[in-house]
Amino acid sequence: MKTIRNSIFLIFIFSFSAFSQQNDFQNWTSFKLSQKVYKRTNISVKEGLRFRENSSLLSKNFTDVKLSHRIKKTDLEFSAGYRFSDEYSIDFSSEYKHRYYFDFSSKYDYKRFNITLRDRFQYQGNNSSFKPLFRQKIELSYNVRKTPFEPYIQFEFFLNFDEQFEKLRYSSGFSYPILKKMNANLFYRIQQELNSSNPENLFILGTSLSYKL
Repeated sequence: MKTIRNSIFLIFIFSFSAFSQQNDFQNWTSFKLSQKVYKRTNISVKEGLRFRENSSLLSKNFTDVKLSHRIKKTDLEFSAGYRFSDEYSIDFSSEYKHRYYFDFSSKYDYKRFNITLRDRFQYQGNNSSFKPLFRQKIELSYNVRKTPFEPYIQFEFFLNFDEQFEKLRYSSGFSYPILKKMNANLFYRIQQELNSSNPENLFILGTSLSYKL
């Protein structure tokens, strides 16, 4: 994994030169509820919708359930989750998919900056076949002085078990509390598909709401 981490910055710099000819603008939206169940243990349920073909057709809807636990006196967190999704093609046929995943997250603070690293091992597929995948995401956020406004940037890669990169994601956005227990998030994301016979680049405008019970 050390070699993978060292390669992130090279991928980030050179990947845009390999952009394919297929592009699509999409809209992603989600709503999440979370509840503390025991001390540093939380459960969350997220509902999401995604639209493709210049945001004109429904691409996917999903339900994601995750259980998270933070280690005492640390910023280390372990999570386990399950996602059920219904994915639609252009001809309106659909396919059910299941995803099981395990996350390990760590946070580092420096003054008003925050760095978050998340490693994810996921196992996703339909009833006939499943595929393992490793994902790593790094996020840098900044809390604007005297406000709850937090802009951020993210980079994430998707690596299969043949050690081939499948996707890269570049995101920027911000979060802002609109109510005492509700937080809003707005982001713009570029997703690049790699090592595919018919790769696609996605340009995504996303919104999300999260509420703590």
